[in-house]
Amino acid sequence: MLTFFVGLGHPSIADSDEAFYAQAAKEMLNRGDWLTPHYNGQYRFEKPILYYWLIAFGYRMAGISELMARLPSAFAGLLLVLTTFVCARQWYDQSTGMLAGAITATSFGYVAVARQALPDLTLACFITIAVWSALMGMAAPQPTHAQHGRRWWLALSGIALAGGFLTKGPVGLVLPALVVGPLALWRCVRPPIPAAKPLRQRLVALAGDVALLSLICVVLAAPWFAAMTQSHGMSYLDRFFIGENVQRFTTERYNAPRPLWYYLPVLLGGLLPWSPLMLLWWRSLTPIFRGVQRVNPTVFSLALWALAPLLFYSLSIGKQPRYILPILPPLAILIARPLLETLHRLPNSPVHFSRDRLLASGGLLSAGILLLLGIFIDRAKILLPNLPVITVQTTAWLIGISAIAVGLISVSSRQRLIPVSLVIAAVISTLGVHGTLLSQAQTEPVQQMANLVQGASLEPIPYGRYRVFVRNLLYYVGRPHVDLASRDQVNVFLNSTERVLCVLSEDDLAWARSEGVDVYEIGRVSYLDTGGLTLRTLLFPDPKKDLLTVVLVSNQRPAEGSGMDGEIRAPYARDSR
Repeated sequence: MLTFFVGLGHPSIADSDEAFYAQAAKEMLNRGDWLTPHYNGQYRFEKPILYYWLIAFGYRMAGISELMARLPSAFAGLLLVLTTFVCARQWYDQSTGMLAGAITATSFGYVAVARQALPDLTLACFITIAVWSALMGMAAPQPTHAQHGRRWWLALSGIALAGGFLTKGPVGLVLPALVVGPLALWRCVRPPIPAAKPLRQRLVALAGDVALLSLICVVLAAPWFAAMTQSHGMSYLDRFFIGENVQRFTTERYNAPRPLWYYLPVLLGGLLPWSPLMLLWWRSLTPIFRGVQRVNPTVFSLALWALAPLLFYSLSIGKQPRYILPILPPLAILIARPLLETLHRLPNSPVHFSRDRLLASGGLLSAGILLLLGIFIDRAKILLPNLPVITVQTTAWLIGISAIAVGLISVSSRQRLIPVSLVIAAVISTLGVHGTLLSQAQTEPVQQMANLVQGASLEPIPYGRYRVFVRNLLYYVGRPHVDLASRDQVNVFLNSTERVLCVLSEDDLAWARSEGVDVYEIGRVSYLDTGGLTLRTLLFPDPKKDLLTVVLVSNQRPAEGSGMDGEIRAPYARDSR
């Protein structure tokens, strides 16, 4: 709860994909059109409807706000933690379930996405439920895991598949199939107990199971796609399935190609501060490599659960860090189990000092990374002029102290406390980063700029923006803007015969003036763009290089009494519909 929900209403909606979903849900509510998403007055066909519905429903119940935009993602994170806990408890025991749930709740990758209005964690939640329930219904790792009411497991899997499909499309079906399909087929061919039925009958039963969950998925997911096709024609299906899925996977249309190993550092970073404890896998893998021990069926199922999506996304052209969120739940269980087994081997009495070297190495590595995080935050204080220095320094010291505590425990006779110390350090680090680097002021830069735009005239006038506040300014201004894609378009826009406003960077303003464009500055804001943070920024912070200055200008001198005086005319006010 601490990592997912505390301070969820801050910071402002980010200038990233988050703004697409927050704004499109806002337009959905304002238009009363619950079928077709819109952004900036234009159709938004990129993703299916479910996540928009979740946000819009929250807006309708409690008002339009950053909190309600992010609440579905945070709840998906909580449900994902509970699912990981239940899966680990059923396949292992209560202790493994508790630790796996704690790892899921405090891994930096999960926490970061759970605090954004993005559908990726919701998709990961549906995929996790679909895989786990399908395995329970068709291919439980151990015979003792088989449950009564197998059809109910399949029904749950079908519902989750439909949820994933309505959240981000075909990937919500493909990833579960890549995991469950091979395991279910293998279980048919090589059942764990002597089969009472011949292979043909087992295959027919498997086909029936697949047909059941597929039918449930189609019944729940198909109506919206049918309604969209009825409203927008077959071209919608071509654009969504081919343009937004096949081309995103196979072409460079959406981003430049990244190397095959791209997801390995992303994976290690997303599982911090727990990923260094993967060193404990060495103890389990060594006898397997030597051929003296067979792979445990549960471990094999979890490993395939993690590896199949990882290989799938590694082969794609359009790689994005958050795509691999679905593989973190099985990895959390695979970290929790050997960690507990290592701790159980330690002596109960601190008098008999015994230290596990692999565990100590992993703990020290985690501590070192956390300590670096504290140092980075302390060095970044010169880039956070809107925050008191003491606030940033206190945060840095708390993270540093928690890191030192993890390190000391790792090399002491109290290694049993490593999981607790990592949970505490992760919570402190998460809330610390959220409260400093991400939440920089009471009225944040994009809100300040929205106030300037709203206060620039008594009557709304056209405004455009170029390369700054690309997606999120619309959410706060509350009316459509003109997207300017090049400096030439900026030139034409500012030379318009009607009065217009333009939001652009200080550098682009200097260029426009050098081209002879007459503009009148209304106001400016300077801030740290956290979306563009690099390691260089954290190591060598320089306000002159790292703070971005954004300016609001007009192409005509303001009339007297118009309010265009360069001051924020009125405090930012949310739409309270």
